[in-house]
Amino acid sequence: MPEPDVDSASPAAPERAPALRRIDWSRLFSPRVVAVVGATDTEGSPQRAQWTQVRERLGALGADVVPVHPKKPDILGVRAYPSVAELPADPDVVVVLVRDPLPAVEEAVARGAGFVIVFSAGFAELGTAEGDAAEARLRELAAGSTRIIGPNTNLNIFEPWQQGLPGRKLAIITQSGYQGRPITQGQVLGIGIEMWATLGNETDIEWADVAGHLATRPGVGVIATYVEGFQDGRAFMLAADACVRAGIPVIAIKVGRSEEGRAMAAAHTGHLTGPDAVHDAVFDQYGVIRVDDIDEVIEISGLFCHAGLLPGAGGVAVYAMSGGTASHVADLCGLAGVPVPHFTPETVAALGEYIPWYLKRDNPVDSGGVITARPENRRVLEIMLDDPNVDVLFAPITGVFPGMSDALARDLIALHERAQAGEGKPVVAAWTSPIRDDDAYRALCAAGVPLFHSFGAAVRGLGELGRFSRLVREYRSPFAPGAETGTGAETEADAEAEAEAGVPRPSAGATTRARALLATRSGALNEVDSKQLLAAYGIPVVAERLTTSPDEAVATATELGFPVVLKIASADIAHKSDLGLVAVGVRDAADVRAAYARLTSTARTAAPDARIDGVVVAEMVTDAVAEVILGLSHQPPFGPTITFGLGGVFTEVFADVAFAVPPFDADRARAVIESTRGVRLLRGARGRPAGDIDALVETIMRLQVLAVDVGDQIAELDINPVMVRPAGRGVVAVDALVIPRR
Repeated sequence: MPEPDVDSASPAAPERAPALRRIDWSRLFSPRVVAVVGATDTEGSPQRAQWTQVRERLGALGADVVPVHPKKPDILGVRAYPSVAELPADPDVVVVLVRDPLPAVEEAVARGAGFVIVFSAGFAELGTAEGDAAEARLRELAAGSTRIIGPNTNLNIFEPWQQGLPGRKLAIITQSGYQGRPITQGQVLGIGIEMWATLGNETDIEWADVAGHLATRPGVGVIATYVEGFQDGRAFMLAADACVRAGIPVIAIKVGRSEEGRAMAAAHTGHLTGPDAVHDAVFDQYGVIRVDDIDEVIEISGLFCHAGLLPGAGGVAVYAMSGGTASHVADLCGLAGVPVPHFTPETVAALGEYIPWYLKRDNPVDSGGVITARPENRRVLEIMLDDPNVDVLFAPITGVFPGMSDALARDLIALHERAQAGEGKPVVAAWTSPIRDDDAYRALCAAGVPLFHSFGAAVRGLGELGRFSRLVREYRSPFAPGAETGTGAETEADAEAEAEAGVPRPSAGATTRARALLATRSGALNEVDSKQLLAAYGIPVVAERLTTSPDEAVATATELGFPVVLKIASADIAHKSDLGLVAVGVRDAADVRAAYARLTSTARTAAPDARIDGVVVAEMVTDAVAEVILGLSHQPPFGPTITFGLGGVFTEVFADVAFAVPPFDADRARAVIESTRGVRLLRGARGRPAGDIDALVETIMRLQVLAVDVGDQIAELDINPVMVRPAGRGVVAVDALVIPRR
């Protein structure tokens, strides 16, 4: 096989990703002039209430808020102007409340407005030609410097929030107004709100714009989000990457797991929800924590806001007032993979001074309620937290019991305040009693102690805290320096930093050969051409030759060495083995001639309209540990996406596949392999040797290079099977199909 036409010695991000947009957010958050189109003084109308809201909220920021009304000279005592065009000063923000917003938006753009907020519905979410045309016009108006929020949105972005709450703040991005409201009510748990952006249809300003901005705002601890789809998958990945680098987790409800959810999402905001499994894969790449209900969003967000990130492995010390509670929590932790480490002998001995001999002193601790109300209980908690194997303490409060629940709450608050001052480790509580009208409960909320209302949610949160903390410590951005600003790697230092991404860069030769092959056919490439495309990027392919006569086939088989495999070569026949167009284990010249005659005859009968290019004679791989499939397809909204799974005849039977979206590094490629059930075959099973997983990782990385380099020209690529040989002997692609994008 020829040497790969890829420079793997100098790895780099395969291609510059699109930059996050530069937006002057000050014109939105610190405006000088704000116009409200559709403001009215009509009693009981929603426009009157909205006008009053904007005037009060932005007026408090020092903005000059003026109404726009075609007939009324003033609105509630404030001079009105008949149109945006007639405003005395260029507006920073224009809020459009009228049913037909397009004329007002056009005027706002002409006046150089910084932002236009379109409250009105009736756009692409309708699924009608009229709605699509209206949204297309909005998109045209957003082509310049004016940014548009909406349509089909509201004014939550200007809402004031309770000040003075402890910890870092929660920022909220939703594509639905009412789905965000209960999240903001997490203030009763002591969670401060930084901002709530509702984006509606995202004709212009999209999720990635806001999240990328929030990653730069000091004091933001978490982004909570309800989304139905992303406009630009690459922009989402850039924003999520910025959040990880800033140490800010994203807690997401993403609809689209079911057909019903996908249908409703399209009707609601016009979003394409995209393949759900691919969303999960991208979320995993960037540490996005996907949850299913709003309670989880609120409580896990509060945990990150109030506890911060952990420095260690996420070891949890469990303090329970009963053995049953300790057992229950330990069981849930075990199922969720949350570490509950043993205490050191020194910790166990220290606890022995306070905990009676008949109660458990190792982790999890069972106090039996004996010491919970005593002054020395705080010392017990301190000893647990001081254990070197522990990063966080979890104390479930299983019921309101005067003298115990209130005493434990006081101790937890004191330890939490010590941690907030940088002098201790975080504590987390679960209040599982239905009684919330309790002084101890209110005190925990006011202090900002991370609080859950079920054991299961608490364990989920603790697990995510440990995982995200580890991700932030180990994270290497797959995007090259300057990607988010579009500067590129123009210095030697930048080039060295790019190499940390761990992704090989294609050579000019690979790109030239690939484009030439993709341009040769109006339809699919045949097997030989498909494998030549793979070989251009250093993906190992089986030794083979296309033959057009029995004599040529015999000569090739003799050169390669028996036994060999013969296959019909035709871009028009995707699954040759199903039609009997593959001969395996052909052992001598006579068998080659017979197989050649049989294959060509069968092809003419089974696929009379197919173009037959000849017969492929290939070496036969006899030492494979396992067969896997590698694929490339376009998955909205992310674009070229790589698929890995169990291959051969088992691909469709088991559907054991995983996904990765470029750019990613070798660690992610390995994680994709490890996430499948089929990895047990690759590790060696029932006496079989282990497969060459390292070579498989390298092959996935090279397929990524191909995907980023020419993936936009490929509709679909399947390499099935890839034969995985024993460790140290590599992998080899024995069949491939490439369908160019036309």
